[in-house]
Amino acid sequence: MISRCFGVVLLVGLGACQAWHPVTKPSAEGALPGAPELVRVTRTYNCGETPTQECMARRSTVTLYSPRVQGDSLVGYFDAANNERTAMHLRDVVGIESKGVDAYRTVGATLGIGALIGVAVLVTLIILVASLDN
Repeated sequence: MISRCFGVVLLVGLGACQAWHPVTKPSAEGALPGAPELVRVTRTYNCGETPTQECMARRSTVTLYSPRVQGDSLVGYFDAANNERTAMHLRDVVGIESKGVDAYRTVGATLGIGALIGVAVLVTLIILVASLDN
């Protein structure tokens, strides 16, 4: 019983505590560090070789599945089924983030769920003891 409760706490704690973390922007020769399957890319709108501040201020964020660097472009798909492919020039990429486990959220969720289970067990024991006294 206790091992099952611990397993549930561990699964919920680890599964629910994901957060976006910055990824080092790749160069034209490099690859994405860690080879993530999903990234969130903040980019400008084709500002050219010498971007103006007005162009740099116009930004959008897209989520890409199966991202990779091909030449001077970041290539990926808009959906997990890899149906709709897109590419963007690396100079237009302002930032890249990938999803990963957040240690603080994981510890907090695990402790919180463990405390809830502990309270439930305590209440159950109190009710059992009270029913035996009657």
